[in-house]
Amino acid sequence: MNHRLYPCCAAILVGIAPVAVAYNPADLQILTTTNKCVGCDLSGANLSRKQLVNADLQAANLIGANLSGADLTNAKLGGANLTGANLTSTNFTGAVLQAASLVNINFTSTNLTRTDLSYANLVNTNFRSAILANTDLAGANLALADFTGANLTSASLTDANLSGVRGVNPSSPTSPNPASENQRDPSRQQPNPPAATPNVNDESSPVFRRPRVYRIPSGLGSPQRLVPGGTRQSAPPNEHGY
Repeated sequence: MNHRLYPCCAAILVGIAPVAVAYNPADLQILTTTNKCVGCDLSGANLSRKQLVNADLQAANLIGANLSGADLTNAKLGGANLTGANLTSTNFTGAVLQAASLVNINFTSTNLTRTDLSYANLVNTNFRSAILANTDLAGANLALADFTGANLTSASLTDANLSGVRGVNPSSPTSPNPASENQRDPSRQQPNPPAATPNVNDESSPVFRRPRVYRIPSGLGSPQRLVPGGTRQSAPPNEHGY
């Protein structure tokens, strides 16, 4: 008789078993209480609009987490895995995401000012209209990323992989000013004005000035001629002998 109860009891236990969740509730509680959860499992957690300023989430598992509208100013997320996370309108100003995994992330209009994304995996990331001023992207993998309309003022892209990027010039991605029309199309450059031809009859010309003859009355000496170099020489005697 007892044996007949076992299947029934097992069915009851299965029916009342709690639904499994992706993240660890204890880790979420730790984060909520201490604003720190290094290496914790928060995959799939709903952290939308959470105040996580200065939070320490280094090496955390945030795969598929909802962080839309959250404030992560100056947060530490180095080495964290945010693959598939919702980061719409998330504030990452001054946050550290060094070597983090951010593949296929939508950063449209996201504030990433002064964010450290060095050596992060950002393949196929959407940076359209994002603010990346003074952002560190050195050594990051940015293959196929879209920077259309993004602000990259003073951003660092040293040694970054820019293969197939869109919206920027890989040879100069942070250049604030595009080339001028004349630089883009040499045929449209204004020709140089023709060189002026000196007038040898113009006494104002410093090169072709004719020497002046200083006439003096008879008996006071020979006429003096001013010659180039500022010296004077006597004029040859005329037909009258002076």
